Amino acid sequence: MPTVLKQRSVSYEGIEANTLFFDPIFLPDGEFSDYTVIPNVVSKRKLQYIKKLEKIVQKKTGCGFTPVGKFGMYDRTIEVDDIKVNLEQCVDEFKDTVLEEKLKKGTLREDLTGTEIGNLILENVQQGLILDYFRLFWFGDKSSLDSTYNVTDGIWSVHIPALVAANLTPYTSGLSGAPLAAGNATTILTGVYDTQSLALSALPDGDKLFYVSKSIWNAYRDDLENAGGGDAGRQMLIDGVQTLLFRGIRIVNNPTWDEYTTNDLGQVDQHEVMLTIPKNLVFATDLMSSLTQVMMFFDPFEEVTKVKVCAKFGTNFVHPSLFSVAY
Repeated sequence: MPTVLKQRSVSYEGIEANTLFFDPIFLPDGEFSDYTVIPNVVSKRKLQYIKKLEKIVQKKTGCGFTPVGKFGMYDRTIEVDDIKVNLEQCVDEFKDTVLEEKLKKGTLREDLTGTEIGNLILENVQQGLILDYFRLFWFGDKSSLDSTYNVTDGIWSVHIPALVAANLTPYTSGLSGAPLAAGNATTILTGVYDTQSLALSALPDGDKLFYVSKSIWNAYRDDLENAGGGDAGRQMLIDGVQTLLFRGIRIVNNPTWDEYTTNDLGQVDQHEVMLTIPKNLVFATDLMSSLTQVMMFFDPFEEVTKVKVCAKFGTNFVHPSLFSVAY
């Protein structure tokens, strides 16, 4: 999960080369390709399931046919929601700045398409799309009164609470609502690991990930340091990045979770842990490329350059039993 400090070298006539700095962007770990991506979902699609068969073997005591057990099938529906991005930019913002030199001349002055400024805008939009998709993937809620969140239903905000309420996903208290004390993070991770279903526990630990909020990550690292610095089985460097492990399972730090829950959702000290396999998380869309397909055009009547995106996406999961959570 890298924090990207992007910069762009630019030169101006009569001025030494300068550097444009972007605000730091904390990009989520991995791509949506790490999850189960279901394309070509125009509106809704049925996910079909076959229930497991067990206890069907009988003792044979003679002739005859005595059926025991039956095949079971069920389905769930995954939906995608219409989304859009509408932005506009007036050239007045660049007046009396060094970027004014990069504008077109004459009657085309207001048109930013094809200019270096336009390319910077497109790059910024692409980053904003990635951040928003991940934010909505985890915390979107169509029942929210906040228009920046009621775009689609997210994993943490809608799906996981429903699964826990229906006793389909194991739940451990995340001790949310107060700062974590020494040892709390280790206790929470232990509870999530120990309460995982038979289906999840049967999978190799190397296929699983702990997705955690930054509060859990920091508290668990403190627990390791207080216990003597940790050992190679729980803390290591992978590609130069400090990586924590719990019982051999890699822990993925999600500091944006803390930012969104605290600043946007008003949930202070929300401590979240999810043990699962990445492919259990579902990202659905009508066309994957449309999610990052940005249109930029100039409106000569309003004298502004406009940017738009039109796409569809939704979130879901494969099997409730392949989650074990705390919050």
